[in-house]
Amino acid sequence: MAKAFSATEKAAIKQKIMETALDLYHDKGVKTLSIAELTKRVGIAQGSFYNFWKDKESLVMDVICYRSAQKLTVIEKDFATSLDDPIKFLTDIIYDYAVDLKEKVETQQTYQDAFKIFYKKKNGKVNYVKALYIDFLTKLTTYWKKQNVIISADVQGLSNVFIGAFVMCFNAKQFDRDYFYELLRVYILNAVSKYIKKEATNDCKF
Repeated sequence: MAKAFSATEKAAIKQKIMETALDLYHDKGVKTLSIAELTKRVGIAQGSFYNFWKDKESLVMDVICYRSAQKLTVIEKDFATSLDDPIKFLTDIIYDYAVDLKEKVETQQTYQDAFKIFYKKKNGKVNYVKALYIDFLTKLTTYWKKQNVIISADVQGLSNVFIGAFVMCFNAKQFDRDYFYELLRVYILNAVSKYIKKEATNDCKF
């Protein structure tokens, strides 16, 4: 019988399982990941895994969300560097984020397997990831408003720019490779510019 854990223990163990799963994904890939090996490394009984997830695919989806949250938290530390050109700052974030994902999906079987599982599932996890972007963008645009570098921002629109960039990258094979990266950046820059209203200037060119 799986051991019953306190709420504090469950939170700590769940994080340890996801961190360990990330290491094992890179070493072995998603398909060959063994729940037995995972729980052994974490130091819990194999049956205890099911206190947290109903199956391996559910764990994969949570790990994707967990990794996304980690990356966005790191970016938050650089908000102060965004004030000179907020639109370029956000464009670069979305572009680099999407290209990094594209290259991993193309070159690492682990990511191919993980995202096939992620997009196959019809549940709230996709919406959860979108909620992570909305939370991040709300913090970023609120910071910009307080610093008086923008007037307003459509956070919902900006979150869809993230999703659109990922969709483009996931379907990159449909594009001519010589044009793909330029098209991706043009799409992101124009979409970000549409959903952010900056302070008016006197040097507008017609």
